[in-house]
Amino acid sequence: MSQIPISIITGFLGSGKTTLLSKLLNSDDMQNTALIINEFGEIGIDNLLVKSSVENTLLLENGCVCCSIRGDLSDTISGLFAQSDNGDIPRFDYIIIETTGLALPGPIVQTIKSDISLNTRCEFDKVITVVDCISLNHQITQFEEPVTQIIQADFIYLSKTDIAKTQDIKNTHDIITSINSSALVKNDINSKLLRTPLELNSKQSECFLCSEGSHNHQIEHDHSSHHSNHSFEHSDHLLKFRNWSLNSEKPINKKLFKQWLASLYSLYPLSILRLKGFINFENNEGQYLIQAVGPIITEIKLNEDNNQFSALVFIFKDIEIKHLQKSYEMQVLHPQHT
Repeated sequence: MSQIPISIITGFLGSGKTTLLSKLLNSDDMQNTALIINEFGEIGIDNLLVKSSVENTLLLENGCVCCSIRGDLSDTISGLFAQSDNGDIPRFDYIIIETTGLALPGPIVQTIKSDISLNTRCEFDKVITVVDCISLNHQITQFEEPVTQIIQADFIYLSKTDIAKTQDIKNTHDIITSINSSALVKNDINSKLLRTPLELNSKQSECFLCSEGSHNHQIEHDHSSHHSNHSFEHSDHLLKFRNWSLNSEKPINKKLFKQWLASLYSLYPLSILRLKGFINFENNEGQYLIQAVGPIITEIKLNEDNNQFSALVFIFKDIEIKHLQKSYEMQVLHPQHT
């Protein structure tokens, strides 16, 4: 039985999640989709012409299944599978979870990946964060949640571009890329893009650091956060977040690399918010897409091609960049010196 992908749509209060979800649900490509939301009213469910209701599960006109989270997320997802197995609701082949405006994606991803009863039937695919082009600059100076939602995103959807000023859109894009250089930023996300597997979308850009294809990297550049040209530079909580990247044209020892990551998460269990990139391992093991939202790490073996480089971005807080770099050098590059 193939696992059903789960995507998370998040975004700060008033960012436009309702508008995006309504658009997606009206697409023919979204038939056979299960949508899990916090309250039915948040997406204007009345406008989607509900056909019938079965035990807190609504069947929509376009064939989607919709339910609300009332209690434990694992129980909600398991309940959907049980109803489908019993024939009470149609089969679904995709799940979307919509969070509240103050929720963070990390704990949701952790639930999906760590619950054995779930991960045999479904798998985490991607996080889509909706960002308000008009309000982002103000939001990130007041709250940590929108910053973390951006950090933990695979896709970022720019909302309200139809009414925002051109400069506001540009500033929003600059803020996002300075916080999370690995995210794919779009002012339109259609159902086809949403349902494209994460590893295929990731291959659209060979290097998350500079969004270029074939090029060279020197080992161990420090791409720490830079805010000098942005109006949010004096936000104290924003400055707590840093990013650092490792780059290598030489294959990396897989065992040492995984031991190093394990030690980092052991020492700093709450500090690494996001990592994403490509690692090319030694002994012809090939290139992998490595990503983590919070403490949950996923590796996906990529098809053989000519990409032999490694480029991995870390976004974190409460760790000194020099400590992160030194630990990598000692445990992965030169382990004999430890």
